Amino acid sequence: MKNKFSFFLLLLLLLFGLEIHAQLDEGVKKADQLYKGYEYIKARDIYLKVAKRGYVSGYLYKKLGDSYFKTAEYREAVKWYEKLFKLGEDPEPEYYFRYAQCLKASGKRAEGDKYLQRYYTLVDDKFRNNEIKKKSYILYDNDIPLEYSSYKIDSLSINTEYSDFAPVIFKNKLIFASSGYHPVGYKKKWQNGQPYFDLYQATINAPNDVTGVHPLSGDINTEYHESSATFTPDGKTMYFSRNSYKADKGSNANLSKLKIYRAEKINGEWKTVEELPFNSENFTYTHPALSPDGKRLYFSSDMPGSFGSSDIWYVEIYEDNSYSYPQNLGPKVNTTERENFPYISDNNKLYFASDGQLGYGGLDIFVADIDENGMIGDILNLGKPINSSQDDFSFSIDTKKKYGYFASSRNNEKMRDNIYVFYKSNEIKKGDEKDLFSKMQDTIKVAIPKEEAIVKGKDLGKILELKPIYFEYGSYDIGPRAAIELEKVITVLRKYPHLKLDIRSHTDSRSSAAFNMKLSQKRADATRQYIIDSGIDPSRITAKGYGETQLVNRCKDGVKCTEMEHRQNRRSEFIIIDDTNK
Repeated sequence: MKNKFSFFLLLLLLLFGLEIHAQLDEGVKKADQLYKGYEYIKARDIYLKVAKRGYVSGYLYKKLGDSYFKTAEYREAVKWYEKLFKLGEDPEPEYYFRYAQCLKASGKRAEGDKYLQRYYTLVDDKFRNNEIKKKSYILYDNDIPLEYSSYKIDSLSINTEYSDFAPVIFKNKLIFASSGYHPVGYKKKWQNGQPYFDLYQATINAPNDVTGVHPLSGDINTEYHESSATFTPDGKTMYFSRNSYKADKGSNANLSKLKIYRAEKINGEWKTVEELPFNSENFTYTHPALSPDGKRLYFSSDMPGSFGSSDIWYVEIYEDNSYSYPQNLGPKVNTTERENFPYISDNNKLYFASDGQLGYGGLDIFVADIDENGMIGDILNLGKPINSSQDDFSFSIDTKKKYGYFASSRNNEKMRDNIYVFYKSNEIKKGDEKDLFSKMQDTIKVAIPKEEAIVKGKDLGKILELKPIYFEYGSYDIGPRAAIELEKVITVLRKYPHLKLDIRSHTDSRSSAAFNMKLSQKRADATRQYIIDSGIDPSRITAKGYGETQLVNRCKDGVKCTEMEHRQNRRSEFIIIDDTNK
């Protein structure tokens, strides 16, 4: 009798356990459906309930980690990815990368770099593109453009307690998306508890002084999301992102995917809103950005053909306002993770956000030059202070006035996005007592060479032990750090008035040979002009660009080299061509 009772008790416990397991499986399946529909927070709530009931599963830990990763809650994602790796299973390579990103975003950069190195030992070309694999595993501060290190960063006063992002400069206005400017009494919120986004404009009085926020006029804003505006050169057409609802008007779960729309400005208001024809109900199309001539529209999408969670695509815009078939921008830009928020500056540089390229954690902002054939140059992280360990994205810039805006979740406990301005706090003015050399003469130590050191054919740069004359990637503007080195050359030219120099500018082998030749000549000319503007007789200075024709190492086309090796080729020389001062 006792044995029979034990048998029935064991059977009952087994059946109960199977029922509980089945319930847990059903819960996971329901959460998976929500996750596939981008309802990450609702899916997460179910995953968490399953986890609290003692369900141990690598799949569950992946989904929990991913649900936090997708909503940029990196510290919470770390907890679940850590559980995943403690199981001792061998997860897919992308989880090493995501865990590394989340660790770095949580302030654990050294630990994150270890997982990043492990990731690079696992991946092959189907996971990552060759250009990224050429770089060092760890992003060092000296692998970034120096230009932005001289900018001042401020948070704008128009930021709200909710998310504010996607700033774009339009004439003297700042157009941006926000969920914090709805009228008193507004209660409609989406799944993360925030109100829906609308598009707003404000007046730019000065780069860090933006006031007078009000909604875009016309038929742009609805009860759901609008964001990410871009404008044609004539200011008469706007492209923007929007979503609506499907069947059940009152349910967040039935919100449609984001799509791109077009609007025309009529009598000062945005009217005739129409959906672009290449949108689909099944995929997301968002973050539109126009080329400077208005003939190409870039955007972010997860449509078929994407390499990862979202890629950057483009369409050609024809004269009759029809569009070409969408083209993926390719594996140089796009990775297995997220690439979004493209922006094309007026000097034809592509800026975009990615958490799949080599960064500091979370989304970082990257830049690449676009040549005359539409080809993308090398990808470079903008570095600090633009990028941080948190999400940094939606970059825009006025290249002539040298200021711009971006969004970031830095300095925000709730991980809400705010808009930041970057601008030159001390603009260099040539020819007066406030110029760079006058202001910094106490810290610049110029070694005036002896006459016997000045020999025809020698490189004055080496004699003076100049630091490399760095330029922002793809640029030929003289930045403050480059100016410091050039002031040393100018001082020597003033000391020896008969000295003549030939400036020789070189690039590395990346990008096309024709593009590199043109860029090097522009840099040589810009360097010469800086020296002439300081009062040196133009007849004493010649300048020539050599592109990639005179490499100093093995790093020619097709040869894998580190960033430091490529840097050795990106150099400027100051060859003495006349030493008659002797």
